[in-house]
Amino acid sequence: MNLVGIVLKDQSEKALDMLHELTKYLGAKKIKHIIIPSRLGDIDAKEKKQISKCDISVALGGDGTLLFAARNFSKYNIPIVGINLGGLGFITEFRESELLECMECIISSKQSFDERMMIDVQVYRNKKRSWVETGLNDLVINTGGISRLILLEVYSGKHLIGRYRSDGIIVATPTGSTAYSLSAGGPILEPNMKAFVISPICPHSLGARPLIVPTEESIKILMLSQNLEITATVDGQVAFSLQYGDEIRILKSDIITRLVSLHKRSFYDIVREKLSWKA
Repeated sequence: MNLVGIVLKDQSEKALDMLHELTKYLGAKKIKHIIIPSRLGDIDAKEKKQISKCDISVALGGDGTLLFAARNFSKYNIPIVGINLGGLGFITEFRESELLECMECIISSKQSFDERMMIDVQVYRNKKRSWVETGLNDLVINTGGISRLILLEVYSGKHLIGRYRSDGIIVATPTGSTAYSLSAGGPILEPNMKAFVISPICPHSLGARPLIVPTEESIKILMLSQNLEITATVDGQVAFSLQYGDEIRILKSDIITRLVSLHKRSFYDIVREKLSWKA
């Protein structure tokens, strides 16, 4: 291991303390590092070039920090270590006290990798592709400013699922099923499954329920509302303004996120702990 890409939660004193501990450790091992602050939006060309040369990424923060790392490191097939610094943390497997133990296991090649499905989101306007983004968690379509119901038509492949008049809609991966989709009443999926979760946000119909669909066919959403500020957001971090007539396509990506794991706790252990599933 020659170069570690450290993704740092913005404005976090705890993350800065962990950064000092990690860089001291890497220096003793004669391993170089770069630091990429987690933030909204895209990174610049210089940072992309640095990232492509990394052997591994360490995300110091919470799930948001790891989502940023996933979007920027996974395209280069770089594994990610998720260190949870105190938030809810469904994706970040390791506690801060386990950081150096985890790094020792990686150097000794004693780790394994948990592969997570990602999604490609494409927006077509006037039959031309206007925007594309890849995410680990979800796509959310909703309004900004004044809250108004929006009208969406949703397909799985060529099959019409239905029309939704709602505050918006979420299309989540299994990893993202414990995020916004869960708050909207969606089910929890085991993260190694291959499926989409479609969850309408506060639909104006008691019959509109979350739906699990296979990834063999893409999801298509048609924008049928006019004169509203409507936004498509991927992983809560990158966004695109939508217009009437836009077609949004969601596909299973060829890119996967590889999370470093020591199998010290299972997904069910994490969910049971975070959601307080106790008798």
